[in-house]
Amino acid sequence: MNWWHRFWRRRQMEEQLEKELRFHLEQHAADLIANGQDPDEARRQARLALTGPEQVKENCRDARGTRWLEDLLQDFRYTLRMLRQKPGFAAVALLTLALGTGATTVMFTIVNSVLLEPLPYPQPERLVALHEQADWNLAYLNFVDCKRESRSLESIAAWRHGSGAISAPGDVEFVLGKQVSAGLFSTLGIALGRGREFLPEEDRNGATPVIVISERLWQRRFGGRPDAIGSRVIFDAKPYLVVGIAPAGSWLLGDVDVFTPIGQDATPPIQNREMHPGIRVIARLRPGVTLLQTQADLALISNRLAKQYPKSNAGVKFTAQPLQQELVGEVRPTLWLLLSAVSLVLFIACVNVASLMLARAISRERELAMRVALGAGRGRLVRQCLTESAVLAFSGGLLGVCFAAIGVRPFLLFWPGDLPRAAEVHLDWRVLFFALTLSLFCGLLFGLAPAMRAPAKELERTLRAGAKSIAGGSRRLHSGLVTSEIALAVVLLVVAGTFGRTLLRLASVDPGFDIHNVLVTHAALSSDAVSNPTRLRAAWPDILDRVRSVPGVQSAAVADIVPMGGDTEEAGYWTGPTAPLASQMPSALLNLVTSDYARTMRIPLRRGRFFNEHDRAGSEPVIVIDEVMARRAFGELDPIGRRLSVQFWGPARVVGIVGHVRHWGPAADEQAKIREQIYVPLAQLPDPFLRLTAAGMSLIVRTQANPLNTVAAIRNAARGVTRDQVLYSVTTMEQILSGTLARQRFLLLLFGIFAGLALLLACIGIYGVLAYLVGQRVPEIGVRMALGASAGGVMWMVLRQSLGMTFLGIAAGTAGALAAGRLLVRLVEGMQPTALSTFALMIFVLVAAALTAGFIPARRASRVDPISALRQE
Repeated sequence: MNWWHRFWRRRQMEEQLEKELRFHLEQHAADLIANGQDPDEARRQARLALTGPEQVKENCRDARGTRWLEDLLQDFRYTLRMLRQKPGFAAVALLTLALGTGATTVMFTIVNSVLLEPLPYPQPERLVALHEQADWNLAYLNFVDCKRESRSLESIAAWRHGSGAISAPGDVEFVLGKQVSAGLFSTLGIALGRGREFLPEEDRNGATPVIVISERLWQRRFGGRPDAIGSRVIFDAKPYLVVGIAPAGSWLLGDVDVFTPIGQDATPPIQNREMHPGIRVIARLRPGVTLLQTQADLALISNRLAKQYPKSNAGVKFTAQPLQQELVGEVRPTLWLLLSAVSLVLFIACVNVASLMLARAISRERELAMRVALGAGRGRLVRQCLTESAVLAFSGGLLGVCFAAIGVRPFLLFWPGDLPRAAEVHLDWRVLFFALTLSLFCGLLFGLAPAMRAPAKELERTLRAGAKSIAGGSRRLHSGLVTSEIALAVVLLVVAGTFGRTLLRLASVDPGFDIHNVLVTHAALSSDAVSNPTRLRAAWPDILDRVRSVPGVQSAAVADIVPMGGDTEEAGYWTGPTAPLASQMPSALLNLVTSDYARTMRIPLRRGRFFNEHDRAGSEPVIVIDEVMARRAFGELDPIGRRLSVQFWGPARVVGIVGHVRHWGPAADEQAKIREQIYVPLAQLPDPFLRLTAAGMSLIVRTQANPLNTVAAIRNAARGVTRDQVLYSVTTMEQILSGTLARQRFLLLLFGIFAGLALLLACIGIYGVLAYLVGQRVPEIGVRMALGASAGGVMWMVLRQSLGMTFLGIAAGTAGALAAGRLLVRLVEGMQPTALSTFALMIFVLVAAALTAGFIPARRASRVDPISALRQE
């Protein structure tokens, strides 16, 4: 019979043992009585001969091998009784642990789902992203060469944004789209719900226009009819044949409604090897091929293309990295930062509970000493203390998991911007295992302090004193726990203060233009205008004239990219007679705008002029540059009238210099790799490029009042005569600017909450320690007051203890706060190193809170009655 069966049959075995012992006791007593012993003396001698029934039972338990399990069960029942007797202590400890464990579990749930779990595609470890230099963008022709020549890649696919307007069947509607290469869905391992993906022969110029639509668009436009496969849709003024329906739920491809073959695009950005029109490339490794082998394969391709096309590919290197790392790289530092911060809060919570349990253990010293005197070993007492802490920790962990299950979705709603894989965030066995392990670790952490207080010597002194005295070691341990809380609170407070100071500074930064009363929206032109270059060139002035006629509109303009909007167009430039190699050419932001752009945005003109009605097709090419570009390209020379060559645009004359616009936002602009800005007139755009302006250009409108009040009128005016021009993605410049600081505000909110919790827990710890110490020192305080100590002197004595713990914690936390500040400068855009003023303010807050927490115990100490105190002694 194994120990498990013996454990479950222990009652039956106890009864049998009891009967056997009683039989032997009675038999031995009967033998003694038969020999002439007095009955009472015979029974006493029989009990002595058995050396005590209880000891025999204990020896039998040891022999059965179930002693440890029975002790554990006994300790568990005892713990439950003790917690029922102290409901206040149990509630505070459980709530503290549940909040700390719950917050940590929420963050780990997100980290696990976003960073640790594999991508939801077949064999995701074989998926990689291809780079050209340090950017996840490839020239389309470079992608074609990699696809043809690679020996380590099983398949390779590309995509880029390709949104537009669907005009049939049904009403005109703007939809999100992507241009994709053949084999994209099979590379990812996505099976189409109906139909098929593009064939290789369809992914080339001149092939039959085909399209894959989303399941959502299929339901909306075709009512879910099976005959949608093989039907026609008019997308971007061009008829397409529907060949497939893409399933919903592929977060990598986004909320896209249409997919078109990228190889059918004959525009210059696709056909020029020097241009990088936002093409992203993914690939699937061949079975058994490593990433290092793929890197070597891509290096051979890079070297061959550099020799074959030195103008565009000299110095260009292709690299590959795991797709998951590429997709979540931007949020990885933020998630680990938040997990680290919330772990500090959990540690503070554990220290607080440890202080409570230590105070409770000291108050039970007489009880524990009595147990030792009755034969309990130190290990037995330690196990009992650890069992109590484990029960508390496990219960708090379960409650924390419940809090996490409730709070994870609301937390995701507050996340700034789009969190990759947000739809996949859920609690699974890894999260539960993490929460369980974390709870048990916390139980061990805060259970060690009271466990080590279990008395093993000087039992007589402990039994005599009971809970009326406290040793210096206990005082130091209490103070050390509170000091560690304060040190961690210092780190969180200083970090929160640094975030607040950073946001105040960034909010006062001049973005380079007037953000007030500016409406920003994207526009898609009518299919009639798209089909003819002459009408397409006249379409934008017509929209601007119609919008300017709307009451309340002061001015309007069209631009290719909007500051801080997330879109970029980059181009190389040079001032000499010959163009340098593409890899050695400096780059600038290129913005295609109409003549009223500077006036609408209220960008200051430093010198020269902005564009006017004379800057049109056929006239001398002109550009306007910003002051950063003027210093970088021309140094101390006056740029006005000088010629500057722009990649893909050609040589142009500089006619004006405007102020610098913080295109990357107040936080990131100063650290951006490319800050120079070039403005080119939309009216001078060559005909081959005009087709690119049909969808995606931004309409910028300045109004007299709230721009959102004019949206309906502007939308109606922009529809034009044909009523098929649509506006989409309507927002304001103030909302765009606010969005650039969303991450900083989010982190400020979280670190503010964490710092507040840490400060509250530290104050509770200070109050608890001082209240406990004051209670232990009542006789001493009574003697002091009887000998002439004043109430104010006693109060200052207690407050001095509070300040001592506080300043020790500040000293210990200063190094951590400074290190955290330096780390945040690298992780968060716009962060400044910790300032002395921020540090001083947060320390003042902490000291004030510590004094407040210590005031009540100090006031209670100052009101001790000496007579009553001496009577207690």
